[in-house]
Order: sequence, then C-alpha cells, then structure tokens
Amino acid sequence: MSKAKRKKNPPTPPAFTVGQQVRVRRGVQDADYPDLPLGGWTGTVVQVNRLTPPTYLIEWDRRTLEDADPVYRKRCERDGLDFNQCCLGEDDIEPATGEPAHIEQPTDMVTRPLNEDDEEDRIRVALGLTSDDPLPEVDTETLKQYHKYLVTYLTFPFKATVSPEEGPALTVSITGLLDPDEYDCTEHYGLICHGKQGEREVDVLLGELEADEKTPNGLLVSDYLTWFWNWR
Repeated sequence: MSKAKRKKNPPTPPAFTVGQQVRVRRGVQDADYPDLPLGGWTGTVVQVNRLTPPTYLIEWDRRTLEDADPVYRKRCERDGLDFNQCCLGEDDIEPATGEPAHIEQPTDMVTRPLNEDDEEDRIRVALGLTSDDPLPEVDTETLKQYHKYLVTYLTFPFKATVSPEEGPALTVSITGLLDPDEYDCTEHYGLICHGKQGEREVDVLLGELEADEKTPNGLLVSDYLTWFWNWR
C-alpha cells in the first residue's frame, strides 16, 4: 500500500513589499560592523529576496544618511560597500510610522589597529589616517602630508633606479626631497627627489623611482608608488 504524499506548506509570504517605508528596530547592528548600531534608520524596500526567511534590500532616506555616524560612510568607502543601501532580515525591520525616529549612535566603537604588514595600512600611517579611513586621492594637500612623513623616515643618501616613461633607466643616488612649496606640486608630477648621477646633479620624480624593497627606504618608496599610481 503506497503512502500518501505529505503536502508541503506554502512558503510564508514576505511581510514587507517593494516600495514600503521601513525602520530598523532598536538594538539591530550592522552585520559587517557590529560596533555600529542601525536602530532607527529608515528607508525604502527596493528588493525582496524570497529566501527562508526573506531578506530585504533597503535604500536609506536622506535623513538617515545625514544623521548616520560618519565612520559608517568611511568604512563603506574603504571596503567598497554601498553606503546608501543595506540588506536586512525580516526580524530586523518594522513598518515606518512617518514620525522622526531617534537614530542610535555608537557607544563602544572599535577602530581596528593599523597593521604594519599591510601596505594600505602603512600608507594610512604616512597620511595620518586610521583604519576606518579610505585612502584619499592624490592631490596637493595629501602630497604635502606624504612629504612630511617621508622626510622624517627616509634615510639619505640611498641608491635607486629611475625608470622614466621615455628614455633609458638611470642609477642615481637620492640625496633629498624637494619642498612641495617650492614647485607646482600636483597629482600630475607628485613628489620630486634631488640626487646625483655620477657628478651631475639631477631632479627626478619619486613616482618613477625604484629601490630595493628589502630595505626600509625601498619599502617606503614602494608604498608611495602604490598610492601615487592607484589613487590619482
């Protein structure tokens, strides 16, 4: 005798729909940054993921984006996440009432210590940043900040190879860095070194310099090159 097939219960329909205004319940924390609370944040459901249980992609409203702790935006920019949206579960949200809600603020924020073995963290040290900060673009002000760091920690003179975009590579002895206030220090040229090629004095672009990365000077130069060529 065959057994009767058990009927499957239909999935529970999502409690919220696309276009609905919702608010994050008090006590809810961000999954990526558990030290940052999301309670009181409001926005619109823009996508329903029909999982079990469902999840919802929420686009934050202007008030939330203006009142959110700036560290949240910094971390999203640093990690390549969209600050304007977030995916939350059904138990994390409730219908918005239309009344202004108090946005919870961090009370025990934990800033990750900078890691000297991480290249981007070493660049943050040079620019006076914390681990919460995204790396800034190369411009006159950030170049001046980087110059202050390099003149403090580079040891002169040191040997390096200059590989210009045009012409042969040159071996030079770097004797110092030019003061950014003495020339047009922009993202086009970056920082400029002073050195010698034999008996001839030369000025060369730090962005075209190569030094032994196994040495402290070479590592400092390599970090600068990474930032200069990738954040211009």
